[in-house]
Order: sequence, then structure tokens, then C-alpha cells
Amino acid sequence: MRNSTLTALMPSETSSQISNATNGIEPPRGHVSVKASKDGILKQVVPDYENLSDQYELLWDIPNNDGYLHLVGIMQKFVDQAISANTNYDPKRFEDGKVPMKVLLKDLLTAYKYGLKTLYYQNTRDGAEDAQEDLDDGCAGGACKI
Repeated sequence: MRNSTLTALMPSETSSQISNATNGIEPPRGHVSVKASKDGILKQVVPDYENLSDQYELLWDIPNNDGYLHLVGIMQKFVDQAISANTNYDPKRFEDGKVPMKVLLKDLLTAYKYGLKTLYYQNTRDGAEDAQEDLDDGCAGGACKI
């Protein structure tokens, strides 16, 4: 059938940088994120931070994946192509700092229950801060070292 796929949610990592938007349906990791590419490092602040900073639900403040998976399941009913949903785990929230297998399996079954078609990344909080230290690159005279 021609034009059988009418709706899809595209990855928006790069376009979110250009348009100063959040990264698709994923909650932001923080109010300020640091994104590195071959062109350098970009610090990006969530849109309308001054007015909406307390309205953002940040990724690592969400206690588990249940609500997110449920929302993606609702969206999936109205999107033709599979939504690539991600799950997120903070090992510090679990005994011995390890994510139990039963939590991973519960999230997998929850995604299936709500009709998700694809689980993509399983992000694990590694404790690294989204910070950049300015280093002396020897460019004081206007030219840089190689």
C-alpha cells in the first residue's frame, strides 16, 4: 500500500541543538547539558529556563521507568513506526549499587504490556557531571597550538 507509513518520531539529537529544543520525547538529563562532537563542546540550556525551570522533570529525578514507558505506550498507539524508547537506571538507587535483573525484566514486560515496539538504549547513570573545565590551550596570542 502506498504511503502506508504516515507518522514517525525521528531522532532529534542534532536538530535539538540547532533549534534549542529538548531531545525529543526524552526528559532532559539536567537544565544544562554538555554535548560533544567533532566540532567541539556545546553547552545547552533547556528552552525558556527562566520561566519553566521548575516545570521540567529531569531524567535522573524520575524514580523508575514506569510512567515514561506508559506515556510512550500511549504515544505509540498513534504513531505508525516504532518509537525507540530508552530506559534509565541509577545504580545508586539499588542495593550494592547494582541494578537487579528483576528490574530490567519488569521494564521489558511493562514496555510489552503497553505496546512499545522498540527499547533502544538502557542508560546507566555513571556519576559523571555535565561540566566542562576550561583548559589553557595556549591561544592567548590568537593562534592555537597544534
